Amino acid sequence: MTDVLVSVQPDHIARLMRRTQPIHAIIELVWNGLDADADNVSIIFDRNSMGGISAVTITDDGTGIPASRCESAFKNLGGSWKMGFPRTEDKQRPVHGRNGQGRFRAFALGNRVRWTTVAEDVDGVFESVISTDSGRPEKFTIRSNGPLEKQRGTEVKITGAATPLTGLDTKKARARLTSEFARHLLRFRDITITYDGVSLDPREVIERSTEYEIRPEGEFEAPLPKLQIIEWKSDFPRELILCDADGFAITDVRPAIHAPQFFFAAYLAWAEFDTNNANLADLGHERSGPVLEAAREQLRKHFKGRANERLQEVVESWKAEKVYPFPDGPVTKIEKAKRDLFDVVAVQALPGISSESRAKRLSLRLIREALEHAPSALKSVLSDVLELSAQELDDLANLLDRTSLGSIISSAKLVSERLDFLRSLEILLFDKDLKKDVLERSELHRMLAAEPWIFGEQYSLSVDDQSLKEVLKRHLKHLGRDTLNLADVRLEDRSTAIVDLMLTKTIQDTEKQHHLIVELKRPTTIIGYKERQQIESYAMAVAEDQRFRDAGTKWDFVLVANQLSRDISRLSNKRNQPPGLIHEDEDLDMRIWVRHWGAIIEDRRRSLHFFKEKLEMDPSRGEALDFLRRKHAQFLPPTIGGPNSAAS
Repeated sequence: MTDVLVSVQPDHIARLMRRTQPIHAIIELVWNGLDADADNVSIIFDRNSMGGISAVTITDDGTGIPASRCESAFKNLGGSWKMGFPRTEDKQRPVHGRNGQGRFRAFALGNRVRWTTVAEDVDGVFESVISTDSGRPEKFTIRSNGPLEKQRGTEVKITGAATPLTGLDTKKARARLTSEFARHLLRFRDITITYDGVSLDPREVIERSTEYEIRPEGEFEAPLPKLQIIEWKSDFPRELILCDADGFAITDVRPAIHAPQFFFAAYLAWAEFDTNNANLADLGHERSGPVLEAAREQLRKHFKGRANERLQEVVESWKAEKVYPFPDGPVTKIEKAKRDLFDVVAVQALPGISSESRAKRLSLRLIREALEHAPSALKSVLSDVLELSAQELDDLANLLDRTSLGSIISSAKLVSERLDFLRSLEILLFDKDLKKDVLERSELHRMLAAEPWIFGEQYSLSVDDQSLKEVLKRHLKHLGRDTLNLADVRLEDRSTAIVDLMLTKTIQDTEKQHHLIVELKRPTTIIGYKERQQIESYAMAVAEDQRFRDAGTKWDFVLVANQLSRDISRLSNKRNQPPGLIHEDEDLDMRIWVRHWGAIIEDRRRSLHFFKEKLEMDPSRGEALDFLRRKHAQFLPPTIGGPNSAAS
């Protein structure tokens, strides 16, 4: 028996354990089996007397881990054997995991993990049992015996779940797993994955799969990049995934296209995308930039065509059902234009149209009348549907003479969502039971990156969780200067700083740019000398680097938190200076601030107060949290409905 200690800091292991969702842990362990050339992987749930999941077992018939390699396999975090092997040894399939972190992610499923692996070694077939528990996750106990006459393969058994795993035995969980492995299962037909007794079938979740050859602008030699678009039947996240030439997924980027009716994963495979290539560090690179733009343009064309196809399918179904409000037969150009407009509007309204035939016929007729005879018919429709008074209808008609109904709805929705977000942010930051669960980078940071207006109406996001070199690059781009071959921006100790958010706005009536660098801290952090020193070191790095100098630029560095130490509070509240200001350099037009979340939220609430009163909107706690679950579910802690919660 051998005890192995992982040579890594315990807090790093703890972060891996805490940030992994149960379904993601299962995905990691299944990939481990497939990377070992398994043809069959099974996920099995043990259930207690109440029907709840008490243990999770993942088995595979792969090559296993040789006894002579068990110690090295479990001793280090990172540096996985897979780093040097892009394909599996026997069947030459692309290898997925390369970071060696899957063993710690298993703790999302329970407190005790045991691997039983049978593999061929130099002296024959040996069985090794490796065990660990959450009390000392860095310690692995290894026992090996053999030679034996056993079939090779691996079993991972996880027991002692600290929280209920009810979300795992749902159709949604199975569909999520199917979507993860759909492309692999389609490519390698000899693989079978069984989840809770049911074999995963990509046809259950895939509506359509289409492939394109991408032709970017510029000189690109064969083989050209290839784009595979998989459309899902269910509501899965929209993804654009960069792959190497073998189809191995390296990283994902925002699709950055508008396709509201579709859920998809797009796989962009190119030989120049690999884990060691600078193109992935800078996706605005002169090579990778045109490839990404060409792929996104192909996505736009694809889904524009698909939207037209879907429109025709829906219209044909209405005609077959005899609820379509236009007669058959020849039509003039004007009539065709009316029908085309109706088709687009009616299909967009499809989710609100009853499935019952008579009600559907009436709804479609009302939409036609509203489009053809507005505003009188539009008034009639709104009166029936919204029960507006005569005065309200007249007010609406007057408004519609000056703007569109869509603009009115969009404006009211924007104010409503901002009020909801302010209320929900207040709950996350100050609720004594919730704030301890909110993580700085993976949760709070990600939500605020999507809501930059919280720091000022005119700000837009320029940099998100990137280095000061990227801040410099974006700054120089605003000034129209060359950004090629930039050296790194270093702190005084020569280290590289990663800023949470860089926001930018143009100062009204001038050409001057205003950059706001925001450093976030989780709600339980108390701002003290160390945190102040961090934000000041960022500011000094900018101040002392000649490349940032420009008379047309204003810089603000702000450290944001819930709690300030007594010294920092006193420093940031001096007489005759704005609250929160701790340093100002007029020559460089640069300031450093420490801001309390309460003050920021109150500033934004005051700016929305008039609209809140006129729209009669005052979101309750429940309404605010419901908004978060709809808008930012992927960034929420499990305690309020994040991806790890039973509700999800």
